[in-house]
Amino acid sequence: RGGVVGESPRRPDGILKVNGRFAFSSDLWAEGMIWGATVRSPHPRARILEVDITEASLIPGVHCVLTHEDVPGRKFFGLEIVDQPVLAIDEIRYQGEAIAIVAAEDPETARRAAARVKVSYQILTPVVDPGMALLPECEHVQPGGNTVRWVKIRHGDPDARAAVVVTGDYELGMQDQAFLGPESGMAVPAEDGGVDLYIATQWLHVDRNQVATSLDLPTERVRLTLAGVGGAFGAREDLSMQIHVCMLALRTGRPVKMVYSREESFFCLLYTSPSPRDRQKSR
Repeated sequence: RGGVVGESPRRPDGILKVNGRFAFSSDLWAEGMIWGATVRSPHPRARILEVDITEASLIPGVHCVLTHEDVPGRKFFGLEIVDQPVLAIDEIRYQGEAIAIVAAEDPETARRAAARVKVSYQILTPVVDPGMALLPECEHVQPGGNTVRWVKIRHGDPDARAAVVVTGDYELGMQDQAFLGPESGMAVPAEDGGVDLYIATQWLHVDRNQVATSLDLPTERVRLTLAGVGGAFGAREDLSMQIHVCMLALRTGRPVKMVYSREESFFCLLYTSPSPRDRQKSR
């Protein structure tokens, strides 16, 4: 969308995107860059008995394999409610939850190392029915219970009557924004002991606060730069790889890049805390 003749386009990235020259976050590159990958749970709910990184660590080209024990600061994050582990600690609460992260010389080696991390599970019964989850006898998925928040909605005249009243329970399928550019970013360790993170996100300042707290760094030593965003639509409000890629960069002393595949993007980002926008919509 442009203006008058001779005026610069209102969307400075528009022309670059049309002619294919725009750099998205997945196009990031740095000298000496290595790659990160994530070990994820195949189970929707399980207790973690053991995580053995020995075999993965011995693969040539692997620089490090990290678990929750390597999180230097707060082990949890969340946009509104801080209840999501940076890396799973003792229990899995959704299929695809991150358990360990790997840094290696190339993406294929990183993926092979992630597949070599051995996790022993005690399989637990998942809570999949929202109605059952509210019953007193239902097992708690989180220690505080299965209710995130009660919201009473008042709209219109509560005593209004109509000729026809229709009530029922309705189920809808899972929806996903499916933006063109999947989650991706690059972290570069800095000389001051901090980190520079180039990431596609919708909450730069909120991301920085969460990342700094989990890295146990002051916010001024965690610098975020908005990388090329290939669509968002509200799906980039929660953290994905931000803390993970920074942990790998700080541990290895090398720039680290992570890019989710489309399957991983669908598979692992179903767990989200309510954002301020969602909370406003529910009132």
